[in-house]
Amino acid sequence: GIQILQHIFYCFRNKDDDAHMKVALGYGDMGISAHLQASKTGNTRFFTSNTHSSVVLQGFDQLRIEGLLCDVTLVAGDGDEAFPVHRAMMASSSDYFKAMFTGGMKEQDLMCIKLHGVNRIGLKKIIDFIYTAKLSLNMENLQDTLEAASFLQILPVLDFCKVFLISGVSLDNCVEVGRIANAYNLTEVDKYVNNFILKNFPSLLGTGEFVKLPFERLAFVLSSNSLKHCTELDLFKAACRWLRYEDGRMDFAPKLMKNIRFPLMNPQELINHVQTVDFMRTDNTCVNLLLEASNYQMMPYMQPVMQSERTAIRSDSAHLVTLGGVLRQQLVVSKELRLFDEKAHEWKALAPMDAPRYQHGIAVIGNFLYVVGGQSNYDTKGKTAVDTVFRYDPRYNKWMQVACLNEKRTFFHLSALKGHLYAVGGRNAAGELATVECYNPRTNEWTYVAKMNEPHYGHAGTVYGGYMYISGGITHDTFQKELMCFDPDADKWTQKAPMTTVRGLHCMCTVGDRLYVIGGNHFRGTSDYDDVLSCEYYSPALDLWTPIAAMLRGQSDVGVAVFENKIYVVGGYSWNNRCMVEIVQKYDPEKDEWHKVFDLPESLGGIRACTITVFPPEDMSCSPSRESPLSAP
Repeated sequence: GIQILQHIFYCFRNKDDDAHMKVALGYGDMGISAHLQASKTGNTRFFTSNTHSSVVLQGFDQLRIEGLLCDVTLVAGDGDEAFPVHRAMMASSSDYFKAMFTGGMKEQDLMCIKLHGVNRIGLKKIIDFIYTAKLSLNMENLQDTLEAASFLQILPVLDFCKVFLISGVSLDNCVEVGRIANAYNLTEVDKYVNNFILKNFPSLLGTGEFVKLPFERLAFVLSSNSLKHCTELDLFKAACRWLRYEDGRMDFAPKLMKNIRFPLMNPQELINHVQTVDFMRTDNTCVNLLLEASNYQMMPYMQPVMQSERTAIRSDSAHLVTLGGVLRQQLVVSKELRLFDEKAHEWKALAPMDAPRYQHGIAVIGNFLYVVGGQSNYDTKGKTAVDTVFRYDPRYNKWMQVACLNEKRTFFHLSALKGHLYAVGGRNAAGELATVECYNPRTNEWTYVAKMNEPHYGHAGTVYGGYMYISGGITHDTFQKELMCFDPDADKWTQKAPMTTVRGLHCMCTVGDRLYVIGGNHFRGTSDYDDVLSCEYYSPALDLWTPIAAMLRGQSDVGVAVFENKIYVVGGYSWNNRCMVEIVQKYDPEKDEWHKVFDLPESLGGIRACTITVFPPEDMSCSPSRESPLSAP
């Protein structure tokens, strides 16, 4: 013993490192840890036993087994079996027992307590856990254990039960696990079951187990945008099977049918499979649902402004998409529509346009993508501008043509504002344009609204607070820095504080209450062009511009999109490098930082970008009713 103390003293004097102390004594293998703390009176070393708590627990368990020092007996509500325990152990492990033994309740002085809310199996499981920190679970004892843990407020056991349930969810038991989760308010388990059913609903339909789902869970599943791999007709037939499974369920028919997206079925499906069902013809709510579907399909041009929960795409995947552009090498114009898959970190193709486009305008109304004007052939003067307009429907991955512009336009700006499209300025074979056209989806017509004071092309725009803002651009071969604001209700343009830098072929977008102006180019000297790397944002409330971090590389004539509150600048042309570029730069408004994030498949100038909700390509064949009602015979 004296030698050990001398050795310890030596270590304290010569070694401040715990590792040396462990080598000297070997206490790392003894379940001991230590740390050194310096003080004015000398070093103090604090020791901790890593095994003491388990030894104490084992000691208490042995006392319980031998019936020693137990000061209360617990009896389950369903029998007479007695469980001698220690009050201190029970109170330290459960708020329920702590309140019982210290809160002045009548049980505080009783030697034998009957627990009417717990059965024998559950109580034994809880006591065993308190004394051993171990728990064995299976589907036979789970519910008894859950009931006891919930009643006695044993939180670790509740957590074990949650993990057990989640780890064992399958097609065969997901309905039962969901029932248990709901009965005991196990939120995490309930959420997991919902996600499992959404992911595996087609397979669940095959087993027939879905008819045992409670109404609330089935309604949730049928209403979810995350439900995939089923057509709306499949879902309607499943709902009918559920309604007929038990007497009394027909009362749920109106509420359940509100979750079926009848407008997305084609007319043959509605006539042959839906209208032939009795309650769909007799229940007023169901009749109105069919009327809604019919009206929606009869007015294809109005659909973007008729959107509701029953016409929305069944997808929860918003993606950055790009469209068109002119290729760097061959100067061939692209007609490709692509999305960027963030999980796979790769570009995937959607249905291409009927005709190629660059220098076009794009905007989104009701998750429909409009492509307006632009050029089909490479021409830097805009002499080959077109007036055609197409609309992409992501629910069916299909394009349709809508009314043409009154004037051919390229190098112009297009905004969606209050359910209308606004095509501003631009140029064509006749020259620069000051005119502004408005498209009304309700009438499928373009009409002129108040024009700008001067013709502009190569300008940029965005919307905020019910107004459209247009910045910069080129007027009579002169780059501009003015900012104009259009009020669609008053049909009037007003001038706002100008940008700090002249620029054209730049981009604009809105994040929160800030209007960002990014990139572009302007004259270097009298005849050459230079990339503008500087960026700034405009505060409408203050009529004030504020500079932000400069771009990493120059990009003009780009696509721009806001995705998850970050700004993505896609492709374009670099005047400093004299070439189209393939880079995508991302700006983080919160950090005021730029990063190069990924590349386009090829270098493209005059490309456009936006964010819409779509089916990822791998889900295309499984999406609800791939045939558009508009194309049905």
